[in-house]
Amino acid sequence: MSNHIIKQKKAAVRFRSDVSVLFLLAIFPLIFFFLSGCGKGDKEAAAPTPEVTVSKVKKETVPIYLDYVGLTQSIESVTINARVEGFLIERAFVDGSDVSAGDLLFVIDPRPFEASLAVARAELAENTAALSYANEQVRRYKPLVEKDYVTRDAYDEYITQAKEARAAVEAARANVVQAELNLGYCTMIAPFDGRIGRRLVDVGNLVGAEQATELATLVKLDPIYVYFSVAERDVSQVLTEQNKKPLSTSIVLSDGSTHPQSGTVDFIDNAVDTTTGTVEMRAVIPNTAMTLLPGQYAKVQLLLKERPDTIVVPQKAIGEQQGDTFVYVVGKDNKVEFRAVTAGSVVEGLRVIEKGLTDGEMVVVDGLQKIKPGITVKPETASEKKNKTVPSPKPSGNKGK
Repeated sequence: MSNHIIKQKKAAVRFRSDVSVLFLLAIFPLIFFFLSGCGKGDKEAAAPTPEVTVSKVKKETVPIYLDYVGLTQSIESVTINARVEGFLIERAFVDGSDVSAGDLLFVIDPRPFEASLAVARAELAENTAALSYANEQVRRYKPLVEKDYVTRDAYDEYITQAKEARAAVEAARANVVQAELNLGYCTMIAPFDGRIGRRLVDVGNLVGAEQATELATLVKLDPIYVYFSVAERDVSQVLTEQNKKPLSTSIVLSDGSTHPQSGTVDFIDNAVDTTTGTVEMRAVIPNTAMTLLPGQYAKVQLLLKERPDTIVVPQKAIGEQQGDTFVYVVGKDNKVEFRAVTAGSVVEGLRVIEKGLTDGEMVVVDGLQKIKPGITVKPETASEKKNKTVPSPKPSGNKGK
């Protein structure tokens, strides 16, 4: 009897144990789901609101530019040539230096030309004396021929001799002028202010033999020309604005820097080039620092006019998606809105907005990568952000003793 009771008690214990295990297995998923759900809710509740930098959409007067590729060219350029034959005895400049009008550049040995000038002057003096004698003979025999003391043929011969002597004087005088020119060609000076290139012939060489010898090249750098070609589709509006006043131009160099001085258009060609469909134009650019050199390629920004009340936003507020442009607008309750816009030209870091925004709206300029449409953000302007990061000044004063 006792054994039977003991077996019943053991069976009851096993039953209760099995029930407990089944109960735990049944409620464990519910406990896990509850705990994980609470963690996720807490995590979402703890996620901070993204902070973004915004900028107010505004209207400004912006310049309207047309951009072209231009090529710089010197206003004046001259090749210094040896025009007479002789030995080069002096070079009076440093290669690549700036020279002024009238500065000495080269000297060819002048002694042979000085001798030729002396001979020419002597021949002029001799022929002048012969002319004087011939004129005197004509004066002397004129009354004698009138009285038939000498024949008319003899008198006519004296007149002919006087004419020949006069012609000889004119020829001698021309020889003197030519000799003076040749002597002057021995000294070569700068015809204008500019920068001279390297010497092409060294001192001691014979130059000017049979033909002119190039010695160096001088170019004027201030101001300087820039030539560019305007597309045929732009010619009408360019001519319209040029007729009002000379168009202004700015030069952007290959390194992205802008030449500090702007110029004006001074030449527009009189026909369209049928092979390229363009019209050549030229601007005069001040080059006081002489940082522009002939032969440089540069971007020419042709200022057509200024357009008032134009919507602009910072360039970095513009995003691109499959060739289209967009911005993120922070609207009511600081919620982010995706807005497709039509963007125009860039002017000094600002992008012209042709369509899609109105004056006074707020666009996101920093933090675009951490936002998406519909979320709530914490916006602040650049000035507010700067003021927040600048530490407040500490109070000064002596502590009480």
